[in-house]
Amino acid sequence: MKTIKTTIIVALLLLVTVTVTQAQRLTMPEPSQDASITQRLGISDVTIKYNSPGARGRKVFGGMIPYKAVWRAGANENTTISFSHDAMVEGQTIKAGTYGLYMIPGKEKFQILFSKFNKSWGTVLPTENETVLKVSVSPKKIPFQEWLGFNFTDRSAKQLVAVLEWADVQVPFKIEFNTTQIIIDNSIAELKGQAGFSGAGHMQLAAYCLLNNTHLDEAMTWIEQSIARNKSFSNLRVKAELLSKKGQNAVAKKMMDEAFSLGSAGELNSFGYSLLNDNNTKEAIKVFSFNIKKHANDILIWMYIDSLGEAYLKAGNKKMALKYYKKAKEKAPASQYVYLNGVISGIK
Repeated sequence: MKTIKTTIIVALLLLVTVTVTQAQRLTMPEPSQDASITQRLGISDVTIKYNSPGARGRKVFGGMIPYKAVWRAGANENTTISFSHDAMVEGQTIKAGTYGLYMIPGKEKFQILFSKFNKSWGTVLPTENETVLKVSVSPKKIPFQEWLGFNFTDRSAKQLVAVLEWADVQVPFKIEFNTTQIIIDNSIAELKGQAGFSGAGHMQLAAYCLLNNTHLDEAMTWIEQSIARNKSFSNLRVKAELLSKKGQNAVAKKMMDEAFSLGSAGELNSFGYSLLNDNNTKEAIKVFSFNIKKHANDILIWMYIDSLGEAYLKAGNKKMALKYYKKAKEKAPASQYVYLNGVISGIK
């Protein structure tokens, strides 16, 4: 009987052990919690994923993290960095992809290593053959920071500086994309799909090249394809500006005259403001004047008259500015009286 009881107890204990083992574990915080940061430049993304340990009163660099030894740049799994497009790190080329991110700390220099393996445990360090890129940077002194973190600073349209910050040390490294070429290449690919059917996409690409003063011959081809599909104020305007770039001013003026005949009140008003923002006040006044004559019966005519008043005010002609602001008030809804009265009283 005793043997039977013992057997039953052992069986029950095994059952309990199996049940606990198979049960759902509770979600509990990790000492070094997951973190990530992403930044877009143009249409390109940089993403860094890492685990963020705390200093907890310990000496970090040269202590807990020794100098001259490869370090996972975080805790737990390896820190990773992803580039959506080919990039440059500290002036050296790196292909699009996700890499393990490691560092070799030093008092004067930090080396940053990019490993082709991005799923490693943090203590499984990359060999020389597994390191795709290695760059050297100078650390900076910063106010103490308890938790390790990454950040992006000094951003522009084409580059940024990624920084690791922990304790009193900041480790910066510059990342650059050939943003203009990436956008052009991507647009060309997208034009082979639905974006290429209406002509709007061709106009967008031509306008982007015009804005960045690049690929202007190709831009002329794209804008002509847009016009062939659907002639509009917008694509005629882009072609006129491309012609001006080539010095064909007479042809460009003729093109703009045709564009004005097709322009909606909103398009002409926006064009006038683009001239005004470029301090081409004289031409802006011509456009605003043409617009209010062409669209005299538009429901928003008061707004376009207001724009002409603003252009005259910027030109320093208070008399004409006052004239058109008063005309705008005559056409405006009552909800705009406070605004217009404020402008008018300011001119007086």
